[in-house]
Amino acid sequence: MNRKMDRENPFRGEVEETLRGAVKALGLELCHLGWKPGRRGTLTLTIDREAGVSVADCERASRAASEVLDPREGSLPSYVLEVESPGLDRPLWTLADCSRFRGKRVSMRLHRAVEGTTRLKGVLEDIVEDRLTVLDEDRRRRYTVPFGDVKLARLVPEL
Repeated sequence: MNRKMDRENPFRGEVEETLRGAVKALGLELCHLGWKPGRRGTLTLTIDREAGVSVADCERASRAASEVLDPREGSLPSYVLEVESPGLDRPLWTLADCSRFRGKRVSMRLHRAVEGTTRLKGVLEDIVEDRLTVLDEDRRRRYTVPFGDVKLARLVPEL
């Protein structure tokens, strides 16, 4: 969840929306568009769907993304395309992700300490405006933090 790299992502805007539509047409959700700059940068599409993501889903999304991106060659930086699922420990990139997974167990790292801690793990109980409330299972108390203070938030797999 490197927000600085995301802000500098040259694929944001119209290209991202076109990719989102192409992936949605396959019955999938584009939940994150990541960019790691470099001589040949890495463009990562993280896709999801209710029933989970298969290798075949990643292949279909890769082909659809190539159909969107290939005609723009020359106007975009050189890149390597990767398509992946969010995994069992899915990152929560947006407030919408947090709302979707309200009531689930999460682990969070914070940019700044809240009441002496920068790590929380427990149930994501509530989201009000941009503030998340987590019932921390180790400390057995509730913490409310602004979403902007979250460095990384992930689901805790329940196996």
